[in-house]
Amino acid sequence: MRVLVVTNDFPPRIGGINDYVDRMFRPFPVGSVTIVSSRFGDWKAFDRDYPHEVVRVATGMMLPVPSIRRQLHQLLADRKPDVVLFGATWPLAHMGPAMVRKHGVRYGGFTHGLELTGALVPGLLRHIGRHATLLTAVSSWARTRLEPAFGWSGGMQLLPSGVDTASFHPGVSDAAVRERHALGSAPVIACVSRLVARKGQDTLIKALPLVHREFPDARLLIVGGGPYDAALKRMASATPGGDRVTFAGAVPYADLPAYFRAGDVFAMPCRSRMMGLDIEALGAVFLQGSAVGRPIVVGNSGGAPEAVRDGGTGLLVDPEDPAAVASAILTLMGDPARALAMGEAGAKWVHGDWSWDATSARLRSMLDALA
Repeated sequence: MRVLVVTNDFPPRIGGINDYVDRMFRPFPVGSVTIVSSRFGDWKAFDRDYPHEVVRVATGMMLPVPSIRRQLHQLLADRKPDVVLFGATWPLAHMGPAMVRKHGVRYGGFTHGLELTGALVPGLLRHIGRHATLLTAVSSWARTRLEPAFGWSGGMQLLPSGVDTASFHPGVSDAAVRERHALGSAPVIACVSRLVARKGQDTLIKALPLVHREFPDARLLIVGGGPYDAALKRMASATPGGDRVTFAGAVPYADLPAYFRAGDVFAMPCRSRMMGLDIEALGAVFLQGSAVGRPIVVGNSGGAPEAVRDGGTGLLVDPEDPAAVASAILTLMGDPARALAMGEAGAKWVHGDWSWDATSARLRSMLDALA
């Protein structure tokens, strides 16, 4: 089956959806996939090494406007794919119905967090759902909220994020990261994510003084970049013990496993914001934290609870309560045997059920069913 993937979310952009689209299609047979994406960073270097054809539209952001529609229709005429898949369904999949009418090609799309926001607007997604052949959700929680919005009651497929288990595994060494950031042998709380308010890095900073009551040398390692960066640094400088917060910034993908492993605990107390307009659909970073063998602390937001076995691979917390977040971290730091057991259980679970090879194979089975 020939697949045309239309997506703004694709490397070298950094982020969960970019990684999702990239890793989902890498295992597909060579020559069966064409990626259509916008331009970002050193896209030429990335595309040279990607196993499939990548067509870059001369813009930094594709939107369903006439100029983009014309280019896609020309690509459809040239490539003649069997199906078009949108890396993020909204808003680009609004172009799908016209593709059906003009080219007779089927289309589908992956959903993430933005579609959950779109689902709050009556009728916004139904036009897409009425003509789509395949729609997926990253968590059961997200699916229950999206199906009515698309008019797909009982019809959406579950296709959560996978993990690059060849890179993220318990054998990863954290020695270079600890040396680079002068962490020494101190207990470390790691948080790897975009720096946006929803992810809860501010709650970790607020919780740190409570952690210091029992572990005065504990360090908080915040990894990632984003618009919340300056505000978080101001908060840390004004918080007692804030000098033990390390901001590593955005790091190359190849270094990420070591940063996850550098934390004795991985914590991201994600929360729902803006009356549900800003919410966590799943949280791939929790799976990556488990994959390297670390216990995880997960904010009870949206579909995030599906990325942890509460009490088994980590702990679920109230993300609005710094004391509750600190208590969970202290529980794990204070009981190394339990933390180790949780990390081992998480690694076994993720490596068994959440690998990208397994996830990509599920998508190929869905597409085979369409054929």
